[in-house]
Amino acid sequence: MSRQLLSSKVVAEEEEPQVRSIPSEPTCVVGAVGLTERGPIGQAVLCTSFEEYQATFGSFTPDSDLALAAMGFFENGGSRLWVVRTVHYEVATNPESHTATRAAAALTTGGGPTPAVVRGTLRPPFTLGDGQCLGVSVNGGEAVDVIFSGAAGSVSAGHPGPYALTAGHSLRVRVDDGRDVFIPFNSEDFDDMAQATAQEVAAVLNAGLVGGRATVEDGVLRIASDTQGASSRLEVGDEVATTVFGFPLGPQVGSGNVQNLRAVELAEVRALVEAAVVGVRVAPSSLGALQLRTQATGPSASLRVQGDAGSGLGLDALLHTGDASGATDVLYLEAKDEGAYANRLEVEVRPSSNGLPDTFDVLILEDGTYRESFPNLSSAEGNARYVERVLNDERTGSSHVRASMVHPAVLPDVQTVALLGGADGLVGLSDADFIGSEAGGNGLLRARLSAGPHASPGTWTGHSCRSQRHGALLRGGTRPLGLRHLRPARRLQGDRHGLLRLTGGCPRRPL
Repeated sequence: MSRQLLSSKVVAEEEEPQVRSIPSEPTCVVGAVGLTERGPIGQAVLCTSFEEYQATFGSFTPDSDLALAAMGFFENGGSRLWVVRTVHYEVATNPESHTATRAAAALTTGGGPTPAVVRGTLRPPFTLGDGQCLGVSVNGGEAVDVIFSGAAGSVSAGHPGPYALTAGHSLRVRVDDGRDVFIPFNSEDFDDMAQATAQEVAAVLNAGLVGGRATVEDGVLRIASDTQGASSRLEVGDEVATTVFGFPLGPQVGSGNVQNLRAVELAEVRALVEAAVVGVRVAPSSLGALQLRTQATGPSASLRVQGDAGSGLGLDALLHTGDASGATDVLYLEAKDEGAYANRLEVEVRPSSNGLPDTFDVLILEDGTYRESFPNLSSAEGNARYVERVLNDERTGSSHVRASMVHPAVLPDVQTVALLGGADGLVGLSDADFIGSEAGGNGLLRARLSAGPHASPGTWTGHSCRSQRHGALLRGGTRPLGLRHLRPARRLQGDRHGLLRLTGGCPRRPL
């Protein structure tokens, strides 16, 4: 740097030029959708090593080559793999409609009086309607009504039609937690675009909406989410929304005492019933279905449920009574993830290691091998070693099961029980389960959203997607993925896009 005096008060300084660095971006991000042994369903999980993949999704399975593809990806230099586990969905737009189930079991005690129990036949989530009622009568008393309610988030136009639209107008709509959808209005969709009727506008909106529906009430255009409950949201925006239709801005939130009437969870039923009805506890059965039981025991205990919500919860309307003696469910256990893998799990109850009469040990076995041990547990909620708290602890609890206390302060007998009822949800599996849907936020569309913010698979340079045998792979970036290790290279092939192609079956139709 030089300094030269040009005047009494002005100094010119010369400095070395600075090179501004360009931040680098990942050039190879891969999303994989397929069948796994275990793990969360329909959620994108980032794995940075094969060990992380196995910890979340398990190991190799006879139904899928996804674990093999993940191993080959990391052994050949891959570092970021987004994985989405898929199963069969009865309704593609409803992520709660998957057919995979968790294995479960109940620890029991016997010899004493038993409560009155109403056992359901359906597993959660439950499908109910707004205003449906469950009447619960305990020990011969008057029935107490529990009402389930839920209303959708919605917006209504500020005035009835017609609406003055012009070519090029579009309406931005966001339903629930989905993305913004821009629905264009074209002249061919209307008899007279400058005098568009509410029915014509509703037809255009319904052709583009995902997870919502437009209707006309007394000539006024209304848009509502398909979700009924507190989790429902609907938002419209941009200039057209206010100037043409008079829609209110900002998110309009649904209401109700459950999050979603189409997918009511057991915990929501428990909270509503136990808050309204004295002397009743709600808990899952050994098969994961809903069951109601009295706190009183013996032949004098009785329980009956009625009302139009009973069928949706899988409950009968018969009178149930307790017995003078018999086996009673004490602790309910279910696998952390859905899948048939958990049918290999067993739970063993032993006398406590510390010798105290009011505690017990729980051990978890997989394929006959001890995997976890939790000593000196208590059935008393105030105890530091309360069984539900210890087993369900996110950091130090069980990685295989989660617990729910059915009969507080009652100890389970010494026993060994096997978890049953787990299913992988593969019956009826089709391409639609791998592709997913915008409303459901699952399948390949979930992987795409996690792997990169691009518009749609296959529409931009460097992005490619292929369906595989029991899996689909989505890759962003342009850097070729070279194979360095010969062993996985025999099983994996790189096509011209640098994708991994699985062997052992015909590839599915390209998306």
